[in-house]
Amino acid sequence: MLEAISDAIKAEQFETADQLLQSFKVDQLDNPWVDYYEARLAEARGDWVIAQDGYRQLIPLVNNPKLIAKLRQGLERLDKQLEEQIKQEQTAQKLALERIKTTASHQELGIFILESIPPELKQTAAVNFAKIMQTDPYTARLQLPSRSWRLYRTGDIQELRFYVEKLQAVNIPCFCVPVSQLLDLTTKPVFYFSEITPNPTIVYRLNKDEDAIFSFSWSEVSQRVEGLLPIFEECLEANARGKMERKTKIQDYARICDLHLPDRQMIIRLCDRVYEFDEGISMSSSHGQREITSNEQWNYLMNAFKEKMLDKPSWTEFNPFAENAIDFKELLKLIDPHTYFLRREESDWDRAFHLYSSLIFCRSLFS
Repeated sequence: MLEAISDAIKAEQFETADQLLQSFKVDQLDNPWVDYYEARLAEARGDWVIAQDGYRQLIPLVNNPKLIAKLRQGLERLDKQLEEQIKQEQTAQKLALERIKTTASHQELGIFILESIPPELKQTAAVNFAKIMQTDPYTARLQLPSRSWRLYRTGDIQELRFYVEKLQAVNIPCFCVPVSQLLDLTTKPVFYFSEITPNPTIVYRLNKDEDAIFSFSWSEVSQRVEGLLPIFEECLEANARGKMERKTKIQDYARICDLHLPDRQMIIRLCDRVYEFDEGISMSSSHGQREITSNEQWNYLMNAFKEKMLDKPSWTEFNPFAENAIDFKELLKLIDPHTYFLRREESDWDRAFHLYSSLIFCRSLFS
C-alpha cells in the first residue's frame, strides 16, 4: 500500500494517492508513515508550509532510520524551494516598485500605519509581513502592534499603497495616507461652548488676536478622540553620588479631546489648559453653591459629549501610538499642533496628538 501511495504521488495522481492514504489510515492510524505521506502529498501539491510543518513535527517522534532520512530529505527540498520562491517574489516585488517609481508623475509624502493585530494571529501575520517587507519573522513580530496603531514608516505614497495592498491581501490590517490630506483638515481650538444643546456653539481662536463663533449639529460629529499630553518641567534631583543635577520629568498632563466633523473636513479641539470654564455654559448647577474644580468641569463636558454621542466611536489609545510616533522628527516638523496652552518649549507630543487624530479622521473616511 505504501509503495502504491508513493507511486501515485510521483505520477502526480494526487486524488488516487489521497484515496489510498485514507484507506491505509483506517487500520494504521498510529503508523508514522501515514503522517510522512500526508506531508509528502502536501509537498507535491505545492502546500509547502503545511509539508514543512509535517516533516518537522514528525522527526523527533520517530526512530526509524529510513523514515528519518526521508524526513530530512523532504526538509532539504522544501528549504531550497521556499528559498527560491522567496527570491522570485522579492524580484517581482522589486520590479513592481521600480515601475511605480518610473511611472509616477511626482512623488508625494505619505504615512504608513500598522493597525493592531490580536496576539493569537501574530505568528502567521509575522511570517507574511516578513516576506512582503523583506525582514525576518522575529523582527516582524516586534513591529506588529497588539494594542494601538503603529506609525511604521513614511515615504512615497504610491510605494506605500503597493505595500498596503500586499499586506491587506494576507489579512494584515494597515493603511496609508498622503500627508497633504492631513494638512488640509481645518482645526478649531475651542475657548468655550456658549451653547451645548440642542445644537452646540463654540467660541474659538480665529487668529492670535481674534476670536470667532461657530455652530454645528451633534449629528455631524462622527467620533471623539481623547488623549493626555505630558507637561515637562525641569527639576533638581540628587544622583547616586548625592550631587544635585537638573532633570526633565513629567510633572502633569493636559487633557485634550477632539470632535470630528467629516462633512466639513473639520476638527473641533478642546484642551483643559485652554478651555475657559468661567465662560459660556454653566456647569455648577449640579453642585449647588460649592465651587467646582476644573477637573470636575472637564468631566462634565466629557459626560455631556458621551450622552450626545452614544452611538459614535471614541478613540483613546493615543499615548502608546505617540511613544513610537515621536521618533519621526522630520514628519512632526510638518505638523501644526493647534494646541495653545503655555509650555516652556514646544513639544512633539502635541504634534503627535494632532497626527493621531488626523489619521483617525482620514482612516474613517475610507473604512
